[in-house]
Amino acid sequence: MRILLSALIILVFSSVTYGQAKKRGQVKRKYRNTETVSRELPPVIIRGAVYDENYVPLPGAHVTIDGTSKGVNTNEDGEYLILGLVTGRARVRVSFIGYETHTADIILRAGQNEKNIMLQLDNVHLEPVLVNAQKREQQIMDVPTAIASVTDNMLEQSNITELGQLSEFVPGLYIREQGANRPTFVIRGLTSDEVSPSAQPRVSVYFNSVPINRASGASLELYDMERVEVLKGPQNTFFGRNAQAGALHYVSKMPTSDLYGSLTAGIGDFGHKEVSGFVNVPIFEDKLMIRAAGSYNMHDGYVENTFGGDLMGKETIAGRFSTRFRPAWNHRVDLVLNYQKDKTPGIAFMPADLPNTNGDIGIFSGVASHEQGKNLGTGKELFDATLNYRFYVNEQTYWTSITSYRKLDANARWDGDGTAAAAIDMAETSAASQFYQEIRGNFSNSRLTGVIGASYWQEKADQRYWFSTNEQHLANLMLASPPLPLVDANGQPNSIPVIPNYDPVLDTTFYIPLPTTHEEDNYSKAKNMAAEAFFDITYQLTRKFFVSAGVRGVYDRYKLSNEAAFVGGEASTLGSFTGNYPNVFFLPGERQEIKKNTLSLTWQGGLKYRFNEYGNVFANYARGRRPNVLQFTSTGEEEVLDAEILDNFELGVKGVYFDRIYLDVTGFYQLYKNFQTQAWVADPESGEFNLKFKDSGQATSYGAEANLRVAIIKQLDFFANYAWLKTAFDSTDVDGVAQEYSGNVFRMAPEHSFNVGLSARVNILPVMQLFVTPSYAWKSHIYFEDANTPGLEQDAYGILNITGGLAMSDPNIILSVWATNVLDEQFITSAGNTGSLFGAPTFVPGPPRMVGAKLTWNFSKKEKRRSRIFN
Repeated sequence: MRILLSALIILVFSSVTYGQAKKRGQVKRKYRNTETVSRELPPVIIRGAVYDENYVPLPGAHVTIDGTSKGVNTNEDGEYLILGLVTGRARVRVSFIGYETHTADIILRAGQNEKNIMLQLDNVHLEPVLVNAQKREQQIMDVPTAIASVTDNMLEQSNITELGQLSEFVPGLYIREQGANRPTFVIRGLTSDEVSPSAQPRVSVYFNSVPINRASGASLELYDMERVEVLKGPQNTFFGRNAQAGALHYVSKMPTSDLYGSLTAGIGDFGHKEVSGFVNVPIFEDKLMIRAAGSYNMHDGYVENTFGGDLMGKETIAGRFSTRFRPAWNHRVDLVLNYQKDKTPGIAFMPADLPNTNGDIGIFSGVASHEQGKNLGTGKELFDATLNYRFYVNEQTYWTSITSYRKLDANARWDGDGTAAAAIDMAETSAASQFYQEIRGNFSNSRLTGVIGASYWQEKADQRYWFSTNEQHLANLMLASPPLPLVDANGQPNSIPVIPNYDPVLDTTFYIPLPTTHEEDNYSKAKNMAAEAFFDITYQLTRKFFVSAGVRGVYDRYKLSNEAAFVGGEASTLGSFTGNYPNVFFLPGERQEIKKNTLSLTWQGGLKYRFNEYGNVFANYARGRRPNVLQFTSTGEEEVLDAEILDNFELGVKGVYFDRIYLDVTGFYQLYKNFQTQAWVADPESGEFNLKFKDSGQATSYGAEANLRVAIIKQLDFFANYAWLKTAFDSTDVDGVAQEYSGNVFRMAPEHSFNVGLSARVNILPVMQLFVTPSYAWKSHIYFEDANTPGLEQDAYGILNITGGLAMSDPNIILSVWATNVLDEQFITSAGNTGSLFGAPTFVPGPPRMVGAKLTWNFSKKEKRRSRIFN
């Protein structure tokens, strides 16, 4: 930590030395301090708009009055309002990363003064980055916390179409997608998994300011996105009770008053096909606008299944319709309808040392033998509708009402043993419907800026696990220690048709046949509700010193029911050994129910020292909370785990240097209580066989993250990020009792990770440009279980991706070629899985090298609109 603090001190000093405001040839003048305002003087205000050279509004621009502490960020329409001024000469200063700082002198008179300001792009400039992390439009520089934003330009230039690719551009974030249903979000080593319909994720995922509480609904297609924001550390104040580890926010593009659109078509390896596009239409200029966008993306699986079909593929169709209605300057109504359907082949759970039916052994053989063939797969269908109404009291004070309904259906079927044996055949179906209402007020008055509001969330969710087995195959795993091989050298199932049983009364041995078909299921249903109230304020103590504080109060109500049954085939013989007869996994039982109501508070506080509009240092404390986990064991016993608490401390610095370099560095220290770890539990004595959460007591993590962007020359940009993370379970829990996982590191938490890349553009003709964007992402060693089981791990590896091509400005056409995993690195994305219950772990191979090309046509009524890449 001393090294980390020393590095931060050096950065702070550098910010003071080099992070100076841009002068742009302005003559220096002395302005009197106008802070003191007599109550007898008439009110003086200034308002206006900030826009670029194409008269496009610039939301989030920083507007200040020299010689005062008065300052605001422009709103979503690029408008600003500053109150509490005095008459006389004043200088308005407007800054926005990537643009030349503009100053304008104005004679302020009593009453309302107006000043519209145009900003010009620097010849060599950083890409402006806007975020809404504090529920108002701001530059990323102005947000005093660890935050990253993957912009639409970055998504386009790097051909980011998958969440796993996106996570490489955010230090401290790791996203794993296996199929369409259960993406795993990991922020600073803390995962978002859920195994019960009442369990809430640790990482809050939002879509257009609406929470997505089911992991199966959080895997969204990245088309027509404005940006994806990622906040690290507890964000409960702004993003609700589920943002214990952080938050990820999808922000889709909204309609504008221009007529334009785009159409893309592409092909690639493994039968890859993609078609996407959008059209933006103004119905009544500046009053009513609509936008329609859609995407189709598919590729065959990269693992062949000898029983038919393939595994690890994709097929997604998605559409979005958005409308914006502005009946008056102070009223805005947005409606967004979103639909997505995924139908993908199954997941390739591969054993490391058992052959497929071709006799091949190995995780990366590219061929699997999953006996259900084309019956395997994952899929989901979701629909959501969001109505967002905003009422402006003035440019800086407004009320927002967000009303949303979301419906989700998901399914998955997988081969848990990964072989031709029918030992572990499993399926899951789930459904959820959600209603969300939020009322929020934003205000900015003199030195005080903040947000206050309340929300109501209600969810109905259910989940059904189905298990089927041929017990003549499963007996190899359950009746021998260590387990016997499920298949022979040719990949054919080994069968045990009968098992011996000795009768001491008759002093004889007889044989019990094992059934070839058996089916059982476990059904859970939940009704979840939360009412929340929150506020967060920032007060400007001096021109450069800010203090912030926020609190969120939450009333949670959860109700979970569960029942299990024998549903088909023959009664289980092996269930006599597990104690779950007539089932193997799930002890049959009537419906039972758990209820839990809680009232809780989370809070945060922070300090920020602003050197100028291009540099600041900040320190924060935040408390995060994950609600109690309600769950049932496979034997029907109810469990309620204590709420997990996270105390987070962070210190960071952000700065723009020499107008071309953006750097932010954040160090953090985190303490966990009632740490809820996910574990596969197999206990023949108790009859418990399932995936569940365990309370592992206390844990600690600390580390640092850094982002760097450099505009080297006009057509060459460099970007990089790095994360260092140390995690460990403490030796004892809060009661001083030794912990089972003492000294273990968190799963899916590499100690080191980084991503570096370039974006280069060369004009080869006046209307034609050659571009290329390579990026290389590297991760150190990863465990896939908190138990740190040897063998269930991935050594350090790196992935190289490249996108390049030609862009024309007239007509506006882009031909791009992309390649992922260019070096064809072999790595796994998962280890252990269902087979771990019986000592037969499986592994999921990561995607191999893939190459493709696509053609994009951008059309516009306005000739000045050009390709983002071409600029």
